[in-house]
Amino acid sequence: MPRYYFHTENGDRIRDDQGEELAGVDAAREEAVTVLGEILRYRGASFWTTRSFSVIVTDAEGQTVVSVTASASDTAPEGWRLSEAG
Repeated sequence: MPRYYFHTENGDRIRDDQGEELAGVDAAREEAVTVLGEILRYRGASFWTTRSFSVIVTDAEGQTVVSVTASASDTAPEGWRLSEAG
């Protein structure tokens, strides 16, 4: 099974030197979302300080295979509208 490394970035970079053996890229995607969710849950309101947090997944050769980022803002995304239910 291939080994994937889950590095994090929020102004500070934390390198994952252990990695995790997973079945493939789809499993790495799922794990990246899980890792990001756990980090955001742990950080709580302090997430607003950095306003962005990323999990970057690399393979054994150091190539990026997955990247997922959560960002925070005090405004809605461009083009977002709340449509009224009829």
